[in-house]
Amino acid sequence: MFNHVRSVFASRGFVPLSAALLAACGLAACGNSAGAQEAKPLDAVKVAVPAKEDNWQVIFLSGQRIGYARTVTEPVSQGGRDLIRTKSESSMSFKRFGQTLVIKQVVTTEETTDGSLISFRSQMDNPPAASSFTVGKVVGTELRLEQTVNNSMKETVQPWRPEVKSPAYQDRVLRVTPLKPGESRSFEAFLPDFNKASLIHLTAGEWEVVKLLDGKSHKLLNVKVTQAILPGFVLQGYVDENGETLKTSTNMLGAELVMYQVSKEEALKSIEGAQLDLAVSTLIKVARIPNAHATKKVVYRVTTTGQDDPTEVLPSGGTQAVQKIGPEKGELTVIAVPIPSAAELAKAPSKAIEEQFLASSQYLQRDDELVQQHAKKAAGDATNPALIARQMEQYVQKTLTKKNFSTAMASAGEVAKSLEGDCTEHAVLLAAMLRAKGIPSRVVVGLVYVEINNAPVFGGHMWTEANLGGKWVPLDATLGNGGTGAAHIKLSDSSLSDDSPAAISSFAPLMLVIGQLKIDVVSVE
Repeated sequence: MFNHVRSVFASRGFVPLSAALLAACGLAACGNSAGAQEAKPLDAVKVAVPAKEDNWQVIFLSGQRIGYARTVTEPVSQGGRDLIRTKSESSMSFKRFGQTLVIKQVVTTEETTDGSLISFRSQMDNPPAASSFTVGKVVGTELRLEQTVNNSMKETVQPWRPEVKSPAYQDRVLRVTPLKPGESRSFEAFLPDFNKASLIHLTAGEWEVVKLLDGKSHKLLNVKVTQAILPGFVLQGYVDENGETLKTSTNMLGAELVMYQVSKEEALKSIEGAQLDLAVSTLIKVARIPNAHATKKVVYRVTTTGQDDPTEVLPSGGTQAVQKIGPEKGELTVIAVPIPSAAELAKAPSKAIEEQFLASSQYLQRDDELVQQHAKKAAGDATNPALIARQMEQYVQKTLTKKNFSTAMASAGEVAKSLEGDCTEHAVLLAAMLRAKGIPSRVVVGLVYVEINNAPVFGGHMWTEANLGGKWVPLDATLGNGGTGAAHIKLSDSSLSDDSPAAISSFAPLMLVIGQLKIDVVSVE
């Protein structure tokens, strides 16, 4: 079941508001808890080839059923070697502003009896977007990957170390060598959702009386699971005396996400009643800001519950600065950075820009034929990069007329064809179009001020930044206002390049602050 908590919530992309949930494939690495024994590496632990096992789980968020997960493990033989094949599949369904979002994922891994990864295949389905695939195979000291997005496949190679485990190893090793209270273990495992290895750390707490889905109480060992890729996330597992994980729980987006091991019949029960609207439930209430997106400067007082230092949650630089003013409290100043004029741009000194902000990637297909056509149409006869950026922002806002909230995140090539989507689709299409005209770009994850049913709130959002005259200038193609005011709060940014850190790691701050962040408006210019 731990295996599913790392993989079931990963998506083919990232969506503010709801896909922060989908991005929660990993948990932060940390040291042993007080009084715990020294961590023991598991590289030498041999895990016996199991008989075929078929386990089912049901997934709840905020007390509402949102889907199920299944894991099938069986022994196989290849080239005279005994291997273990694990197939993990999951299905989740919830609402975003009234529209149903369905995410399905299947991850199949093959590993040696000591847990070393041999190969894997991961598939993510999020209609109406095309399915995405990643296939990996260990060949000597290399991991060879084939990644397919928008029906386009790209091959990459990364160095490989034989001690890195399969993502399915963790559940099985807990059953073979169960943890004792106070004991800790650690090992590295490859996470297909990130296409990289991460340090996994297990720390056993105490035996607790835990009520399961059937209402019965069981004495279970609390096991804390942390890992290094997404800082700040902690998973609590509840394991019986045989090392079987019967329940897992974690907090994200201000809500509790719980998985229970159940029968097949229970897992496949339909999602009844009103589905959870994850977009609405994650909004942050705030005082009204008049003409919010025309503001030049806004000072906010922020409270970061559970995070003593707000500067570790909210970044400084560019459009904003944050300083700590007390425990869990900070002052955030956001300023508008307008699109420069042609004259200002001409005077700006030239600065070298990293290739990752100009290159075509699987999510920002700068060279896609339709992306190129949209870029040419939007730019027209303009040659000044600032004017082109302004025209492109307005073009994308006017062209994507169908606001579709059912897709987690489509690539720019897909958006250029479908011409529909939400803020993520606006952001990636604009970023790719800018690159098509040689303008460096990146996408930004954060919070934006909106008024929903006359209620002022901040909600998760994605927008674009263009590098103009050596400065990163925010553009919001969802709004199309010709740049942004001071009502956008930035949490992270990404080039979405194929070689950059896993893009969903950009969503970690959003997952941390939603439900934990309070925003008060101090002053407005």
